[in-house]
Amino acid sequence: MNENRFLEEDFNEFVEYLVEQKMFADSKEEGIAKFVIDKGYEALTDKQKYVFETSITNYIYEECNRCGCNIPWSEMIFADINGGLCSWCQQLSRNDKE
Repeated sequence: MNENRFLEEDFNEFVEYLVEQKMFADSKEEGIAKFVIDKGYEALTDKQKYVFETSITNYIYEECNRCGCNIPWSEMIFADINGGLCSWCQQLSRNDKE
């Protein structure tokens, strides 16, 4: 994943959601996530970045599986539920079934 995506404005909201939903495997991962929310991704050490990136990999889709566009952080949780589709393509696929 491109680290610049972790600096986007709505990234912290995505991380907050993961923390609220108890999506992290252990307290170390959750602690690093809370640090990211408070201080920002760029404040992490290389080791912390590795742990953090590894812990959120399962919840990130770099691009939509249908159109190939970047999925905004605000849609990332829904992309996980919708099989890697952005909200637009998810709506299109819903219409395809009708």
